[in-house]
Amino acid sequence: MDRLKIFLIMCLMLVTGLGSGCAVSKSNIHGFNLISVDEEKQLGAKFAAEIEKQLTVVNDPEIQAYVDQMGKKLLAGAREVKFDYVFKVVKDDTVNAFAVPGGYIYLQTGLLKAADTEEEVAGVVAHEINHVVARHSTRQLTQKHGYSLLLQLILGQDPGLVTQIAGSLVGKAGELAYSRGMESQADFLGVETMHKAGYNPDGILKFFQKLDSMNKRDPNALARFFSSHPMTADRIEEVKKEIAKLPSRSYTADNPAAFAKVKEKLR
Repeated sequence: MDRLKIFLIMCLMLVTGLGSGCAVSKSNIHGFNLISVDEEKQLGAKFAAEIEKQLTVVNDPEIQAYVDQMGKKLLAGAREVKFDYVFKVVKDDTVNAFAVPGGYIYLQTGLLKAADTEEEVAGVVAHEINHVVARHSTRQLTQKHGYSLLLQLILGQDPGLVTQIAGSLVGKAGELAYSRGMESQADFLGVETMHKAGYNPDGILKFFQKLDSMNKRDPNALARFFSSHPMTADRIEEVKKEIAKLPSRSYTADNPAAFAKVKEKLR
């Protein structure tokens, strides 16, 4: 990369506030990003390959078909689909889900076991989908590591660092501890996505309230989830307000029988 390009990138970073954690507009999904969509796809594939060396993917055709179908329904309500999304369940009884660059979304078995309805799970998945839609992962990683280092990862020049970052994503997700503005945007877009897809967005609110209650009873049980998805009373109230603004409609996407079968298999 020549010096002029580096200079221009640094200027853009200063102008946009990338390095200072500037505010995020809830409705604007096209925030400034130094990583191209194609580069993000390449980076995501590398992270996914490493993550799946460290976590055991649930290899059950019925469970996989179920999460694929739920993901497909939710994507129909997303504002934009630039990536080939992949949804997988991994064996981990921690209540959590996470997305990595390029549209790879992992649901941990603990999340499915803790949820009472498909709409609760769909709320979490819709939130993760919208971290990808707004490309929060690469914006956050660029802020932490810098564009030139991420470019080295994309080009395969530092496989050790790919493994290290992937391990962090699997662990406490410290590499993707999103800003409050990014979390708020993913909530806002998640509510919108659920509504458009035919899922009752009360599902996301009920699950957040459930997590809040679980955390009060046993803070250690949800330490990993809250390390990457800080839950506050304000955040829950904001979700309530967004749901209240939605026009009335019937919600038909939920599949209780299929969800019950998946839960039974996971037991």
